[in-house]
Amino acid sequence: MPFLTKLKLSPITNLADARFAAAAGIEYMGFCFDPSSKDFLLPIKAKEILEWTSGSFAVGEFGDQDIAEISELSELLGLDVVLLNNSILPDELPQIGKPIIKAISLDQMGSIELANELCAYAPFADAFQINGTMPFADRMDELTEACLQYKIMLNLPYQANNITQLLNALKPYALNLPAGEEEKTGMKEFDDLNALLDILSVQA
Repeated sequence: MPFLTKLKLSPITNLADARFAAAAGIEYMGFCFDPSSKDFLLPIKAKEILEWTSGSFAVGEFGDQDIAEISELSELLGLDVVLLNNSILPDELPQIGKPIIKAISLDQMGSIELANELCAYAPFADAFQINGTMPFADRMDELTEACLQYKIMLNLPYQANNITQLLNALKPYALNLPAGEEEKTGMKEFDDLNALLDILSVQA
């Protein structure tokens, strides 16, 4: 199913999430390998999930690991893309050997800091994921400028009633959609996610 923009489902923590993403035609699946995160997934579990799914790009989402660990795990799991939350310097990114999405926290940066961060990493990053918890309307001018200049994946608090407004206003490269949690092992409802996908689908 074609969508109005590229989509990433994250964090993938179980096979049901991965199969849903692949079946729905979601471009990217994000796996959290940051041990300090509540969403941390053991690499061996991610490997099992990836062996049973295909059709979406696997994105490894890292925290404060060093380059050697990130590169080794990326190769071991056959990841397609690496998302970095840490402070690895821009010119060190090519050492990882994978396409890079650089994560940026909108909540922790002012306008000048955001612009400087994007500019510094742009020569080495394939895209940026802008994370935030505040209403996106509060930073609309900055986000509009960023989306015009760079490949921006937005990870903001949007809902079914404002996601179309966001897309029309910003035209981002992609959206990150939250995967949610299992009700119990092997059981999960996708009603809310399906509602968002219906809104985001290209109507024939």
